Amino acid sequence: MIRFKVVRASRVLLVLALIALLAVAGFILARYVTARQDAAQGANASLVQVTEAKTLSVFASALLAPEEEPDGIEVEVLRPTATPAPAPKRRAVLIYHTHTHEAYEQVSDDPYDALEAWRTSDEGHSVVRVGRELANDLEALGFDVTHDVTDHEGDALSTAYERSLKTLESYDHPFDLYIDLHRDAWSRGMAMRYLTEDGAAFAQPMLLIGNGEGFTEKPDYEANLAFAERLTDKINAIQPGLCKDVLTKDGRYNQHIGTPAVLIEVGHNKNTLAEALATVPVLARAIADMYE
Repeated sequence: MIRFKVVRASRVLLVLALIALLAVAGFILARYVTARQDAAQGANASLVQVTEAKTLSVFASALLAPEEEPDGIEVEVLRPTATPAPAPKRRAVLIYHTHTHEAYEQVSDDPYDALEAWRTSDEGHSVVRVGRELANDLEALGFDVTHDVTDHEGDALSTAYERSLKTLESYDHPFDLYIDLHRDAWSRGMAMRYLTEDGAAFAQPMLLIGNGEGFTEKPDYEANLAFAERLTDKINAIQPGLCKDVLTKDGRYNQHIGTPAVLIEVGHNKNTLAEALATVPVLARAIADMYE
């Protein structure tokens, strides 16, 4: 884009430019007069010279007069500015807990009030605390996270999935990822914890995917399973051997609500809360790697 802007110019430069212009014009006029009237060449040439001198004198006087300072023209080239690239879309993640009271092994220096063994309504010591830390880490990695702490257990654990489904259906917009965060129940033969070479202890995560058996409205089992297997690989790429293999079961675990939807168990009841929290940064980083 080119924009013309009128500004005050140097009077000396304008005088020099006009003198040069008039000199050229006088030269052309002199040649013209010479060609037309050879006989009167001397007189006409003198007339031209006198005329030029008077004209230059008039222009110079006008240009140098302080009360009539002339204007000049300055050309300013404006280069179009680059349009900034749109900010990358922030992925929307929902973290919720169907089994809200699931808790970890009691420790003497950080006890909690238990409803029963390994269960508490204290959100600072239940799986809700793990969800809160995961939400914070994902936010720091560029996700928009909704952490829903609705108590879906109440007094009837057996119908918790019915209540968590109502919570999911209450949202008027979809999410890019649905995470139902749990902790597993330890059984004989199960590893107690994951230990690094330097002695750091982690709770092992595992992803569970429902195939929809027993329900008319089924989840996208293949897509959810593929996502879970890739996420497992991402976790193990960061901390080799940390994440267990994906578990598939009959049922749908409310995973029909959107895709991908996964159930993630962070450790089991024999793990401590500290071990579960140690796993959270690895899980968050692996989720972020899924969208790079």
